[in-house]
Amino acid sequence: MTMPTNMQENANAARQEWRGYDIDELRYHRAVALVKLEMQRARLAESAQSVTGAVVAMRDNLSGKRFSGRLKFLNYIVIGYKSMRTVVGLWNTFKRKRQ
Repeated sequence: MTMPTNMQENANAARQEWRGYDIDELRYHRAVALVKLEMQRARLAESAQSVTGAVVAMRDNLSGKRFSGRLKFLNYIVIGYKSMRTVVGLWNTFKRKRQ
């Protein structure tokens, strides 16, 4: 596939005219790259902060600091029932293996 002659001539003329970047263009490209890098760092820091915040919240919930105030009485009953069902299931499994 060949380009039409006038497009080839324009491309050749553009290649011959281009003499590289001058100092201002290089500074501009460097500044753009630094801004992009800084934005990426900020995004990474924000995502890391949200992850560590979730870990802290989970640790607080498991330790009971925030656990007690948010649950209603019925929720405690459901949690107790599920916990006991799991413990009884494990107990019966170990009991059967011993016999």
